[in-house]
Amino acid sequence: GDVFLTHFFNAISSTFPDGERFFIRAVRHYQHQVSDPALLEAIRCFVGQEGQHSREHDAHVALLKAQGYGILERLNRNQRAVMTFFNERTPRYALALTAGVEHITAALARSVMTHPETWIAPMHPTMQPLWRWHAVEEAEHKSVAFDVYRTTGGPRWLRRLAMLHATFAFHVEVFFRHLLLLHRDRALSLLILRQGWHKLWGRDGFLRALRGELGVYYRADFH
Repeated sequence: GDVFLTHFFNAISSTFPDGERFFIRAVRHYQHQVSDPALLEAIRCFVGQEGQHSREHDAHVALLKAQGYGILERLNRNQRAVMTFFNERTPRYALALTAGVEHITAALARSVMTHPETWIAPMHPTMQPLWRWHAVEEAEHKSVAFDVYRTTGGPRWLRRLAMLHATFAFHVEVFFRHLLLLHRDRALSLLILRQGWHKLWGRDGFLRALRGELGVYYRADFH
């Protein structure tokens, strides 16, 4: 019943399938350098969870394509090429990006789970369990990539740089996709954008809650 929020969550979800596969490749690249049994088990669970997330959000993108939003599939092909480049050519930076994005998704998960009456309850019953399940698992494994990065000697400066990149790329990519989806539904108007801006950035806005969560990532003692 809310075209702005519907397409905001569609925009986020559409980035997940290839993003999750990017995370898996980034972590697996350094798995052989990990000797701690507990972290190895955490990696195994991380890969399993992210693989499941990718498949479910693939199904969501397929549903959106069938409804006329085929542009998302084309955007994902471009996104896939960029992510593959990072995985293959700059694996350390790919892992740093993964650690940063995992922190962002965990912060988003916190917003979803802290105010389910605002973000989950209004969703279609089919979509409610997808977002609740994904949020819980993102919160559960949020530190795995970070631990692999730190255990394998990743420098702090690169982790911070990657977080700046991840934060900027996340907001730009989601904003662009969001506008395209609204335009496809002929719902791109100043009124809808103004009302939607408050929902995302107002006092209790979904994205406003990220500000404090993202800032702590740059502290020297952060974990």
